Amino acid sequence: MSHEQLSHLRAPYRAYALLSASERIQWIRQDRWIHYSRAEQVLRGFSDLLSYPARDRMPCLLLFGATGMGKTRIAQKFLREHHSSFDDVTGRTRLPVVAVQMPPAPSERDFYEELLVSMGCVLPAHQGVTTLRQRTRVTARQLEVRMLVIDEIHSILAGTFREQRIVLNAIRFLANDLRIPLVCVGTHEAKQALMTDQQLADRFEA
Repeated sequence: MSHEQLSHLRAPYRAYALLSASERIQWIRQDRWIHYSRAEQVLRGFSDLLSYPARDRMPCLLLFGATGMGKTRIAQKFLREHHSSFDDVTGRTRLPVVAVQMPPAPSERDFYEELLVSMGCVLPAHQGVTTLRQRTRVTARQLEVRMLVIDEIHSILAGTFREQRIVLNAIRFLANDLRIPLVCVGTHEAKQALMTDQQLADRFEA
């Protein structure tokens, strides 16, 4: 089959039709972003937060909905558009947006470790929570982090009330200390999870 015989296809996709059957199947199965108005509205909200000037009490956004509605996919698209970059002149890496998935059970230690891994750090064994917290703050400043995205935020509800408060306090502390906005993503239970810390919950637009 030649390109002339594929004139009914749009030009950018004709080459894929000439691939073998297995290669075409592999291409078809790849993840793709399909634009739709609601997602574009959410992405604009993310961009507005990213460009927000630093202040003591940064605004935050909660993206929630039923499982399988595409919440994580939207967040991943935003992350792809704001990935890390290396400055050849200064020799520094910049990571404007850091994304982390909330651990299955709320733990301050696990949360900091997930954050540090997301920022490309290697974790030595047996570090205390205070050391992890300090290293998280220092690394985030070095990378010039301007937004923190937390997926599966409803997982906080798996812990006791005390465990929930500790993790939410840690999140609020980081947001205050780094002066960055938060984006939390989760199911309908995400609203309930944030209500454990009213000071933090009041910052969120849902």
